[in-house]
Parts: sequence; C-alpha cells; structure tokens
Amino acid sequence: MPKLLSNKLGVIHSAEVAHLMAQQFERHQVNKQYLAVTRGYLEGEGTIDYALTPERDKIADKFANPDKEPQPAQSHYQALAHVEMPIAVGHYPTSRYSLMSLSPQTGRKHQLRRHMAHLRHPIIGDTTHGDLRHNRGFAAAFDCGRLMLHACRVALAHPVTGEPLVIDARWDDSWQQLMERFGCRGLLPAYERVEFAGPSGQNKALYHTM
Repeated sequence: MPKLLSNKLGVIHSAEVAHLMAQQFERHQVNKQYLAVTRGYLEGEGTIDYALTPERDKIADKFANPDKEPQPAQSHYQALAHVEMPIAVGHYPTSRYSLMSLSPQTGRKHQLRRHMAHLRHPIIGDTTHGDLRHNRGFAAAFDCGRLMLHACRVALAHPVTGEPLVIDARWDDSWQQLMERFGCRGLLPAYERVEFAGPSGQNKALYHTM
C-alpha cells in the first residue's frame, strides 16, 4: 500500500510525488551542481557545447543500437581556485589542479567527465576518460584513489508546495581532507564539515581564488 504524505494541501500519495519529481527531471527543471578537481589550470567560466555519442553499458545496453548519432550536450563550468602542489608527474616537478563548479544542462551518460576530458582538463580519478599518470600520482600523494566529482547541490520546486527547494550535500572525509591540504578552508563553507581535519604536514599549496 503506498505511503501517504499529509500536508496543508491535503493527502498526497508518495507515488504522485515521485511522478511530479520525475516530470521536473524530464523537463530539465532541476538544477544540479557538482564540484570537481581537474588536471591543470582552467580559467574563468563558460559553457561546453559538445555533442556526445551514447556510451553503451556491456550488460544494460547489450541489444541497443550501436550506431546512434551524437546527442546534444551542454555543461557550464566555473573555476573556483587553482592549486599547485609538489607532486612530480612525468618531467614536471609539480602538478597543477583546478577546483571547478560544474553544472550539466543536459543529462548524457558521464557527461561532465567526458566534457572535461574534451577540454583537456580531465577530472582527477577518472579511470575511463582521465589521465592515468596524474591519477596515480594524486592517489599516492593524497591517499585518495577515488573520482574527484562531488554532487553538491540540487535545486528544484517542491513537488507539493511549489516553493523553491535547495538541497546541499557536505563533503565526505576524502574531500574534506583534500580541501584542507589544498588550503581551501573557508572557500565553500556550505559544504564544509563543522571541523576540518588537522594539518597534514605537507608543503603548503600555492593557492588563489578566482
């Protein structure tokens, strides 16, 4: 039996709420924002308008048409900070990273990962579209081998009241510790924990906001 939600507008089935939510996603009325750490310095902000060929899953898309045309895809990006760390990769004694705010305007599979790779600034930890040498160096230096892409905010209309609804997700431990070592404390207080981890003992990053 479906669960009931009681509110000042009456009693609404949870299935109805789910349907209203799904409609917002289908109509691209939901704003999704991500934070990412990317390779190199990417300046300013802009919109990537680059069509993507559908990526097929070996199991789920086993019988799908392999010759689908590229689909329109747009993503907005904004540089929040640049960091240079004493991590040697290849012939370079240091490595440069950008802390980025990313917002997909369409919903293609792995869209943000593929768009950042298209700009030659792949997301750190991306084993499919990224830079494997930088991934290895980053993982060894920071004890963090994960994809550095964090879904930080969803903004939509409340499915019952229609009022604006914004949901923020704070960093997990790996993000929290990395931002501390990057020198980014206080840059994005909405996503910080109550307390940062202690100093890491590593060389201080070269850091500036945009």
